[in-house]
Amino acid sequence: MDEIELRKLILKGEDTSLEFKAKEKIEDIHDLAAEYVAFLNKRGGILLLGVQDDGQIDGFAPEDIEKCNQKLRSMAKDQIEPAVMLDSSNVTTSSGIVIVLTIEEGIDKPYQTRKGSAFYIRSGDEKRHVSHRDELRRLFQVGSHVYAERQILSNVTLDQIDYRAYRDYHFLRFKEEAPASDEEVINQMRATGLLLGNAPTLAAVLLFSKVPRLTPQFSTKIIWFKGTDLASSEYLDERYLDGTLPAMYEDAYQYLDAWNLRRQPEGGSFNDQGVPIIPPQVFQEILTNAYIHRDYFIQDSVKVFIFDDRIEIHSPGTLPNSLTIEEATMGIRRTRNPLLENIAPTLMKYKGAGSGLRRSKQLYPSIKFDNSLERSSFIVTIPIA
Repeated sequence: MDEIELRKLILKGEDTSLEFKAKEKIEDIHDLAAEYVAFLNKRGGILLLGVQDDGQIDGFAPEDIEKCNQKLRSMAKDQIEPAVMLDSSNVTTSSGIVIVLTIEEGIDKPYQTRKGSAFYIRSGDEKRHVSHRDELRRLFQVGSHVYAERQILSNVTLDQIDYRAYRDYHFLRFKEEAPASDEEVINQMRATGLLLGNAPTLAAVLLFSKVPRLTPQFSTKIIWFKGTDLASSEYLDERYLDGTLPAMYEDAYQYLDAWNLRRQPEGGSFNDQGVPIIPPQVFQEILTNAYIHRDYFIQDSVKVFIFDDRIEIHSPGTLPNSLTIEEATMGIRRTRNPLLENIAPTLMKYKGAGSGLRRSKQLYPSIKFDNSLERSSFIVTIPIA
């Protein structure tokens, strides 16, 4: 990078991936570490040392550079946990030297400052302290240190697990009879990670529960609106689905499939059998994605909204582990719920191979994806022609 490229970058202004620090602020090594941690815990970015908040360059003198580099090396080693390697470069300008710190997204999230053991994340053009328990758990989930699906539900016992459903799954998956005794099935479920000791995990409950309302926050809400406005109080139908993931998937798919087939053909009546305008596999792909890859640390339901001009499917949580829409539609995968991803497709009788968004786009090119950070939701919009 030369001075012209640097000044073009500065003209963009601070945002989620770019931060300015005046040269005197390098003395506050703890604040600098917090800024660095915020980038590591998000998607990385560039930290410019020697640039004021208004974009004016107040760079370092050549004789100060070595001292600055010593401070930065100390910060990376002693002020950030886990420790990181620096990627820095110096750009000489007419107003002094600017130190450019290029920060890649961290591969061992979450990162924290040693002082105060504080976690930060980049939010807009500034860092934000993360202290809420659920947000911290999601941050640890990104780094694969904890999985929501492996959490134990305190109000669930082994008596509420449907062992026959597990046996049916075992036969479908492995084409062999499952062990006959409940004790042997329990041992298998422990080995799989569905049980921790005698405690069912959330994954076990979502897949093999006998009681449909053990986890009401993980239900499905369907609303068929009259018109095109989400704020409308007029709707044609409303359904609440609960039960295991396979049951909700099947009920939601059948509802959308029936809606798709009841669309009025040209010149016909509403009760005439129509021709589906949306390939049924699109619903299969998107619903599978919504149930298997959603964020189960977020206490909310999957939502299906039908409007006159579109269908929206809202899945709690953004794409996992900083995956972008571009990456997802290229077939790149990152796992948030490995147990569910391994087991659920067999129970849902789904044949996909983990590239659902890409296949949906191929089948229905007008489909739209919104990885909404503000709403902590992944929203799929299916336009209705």
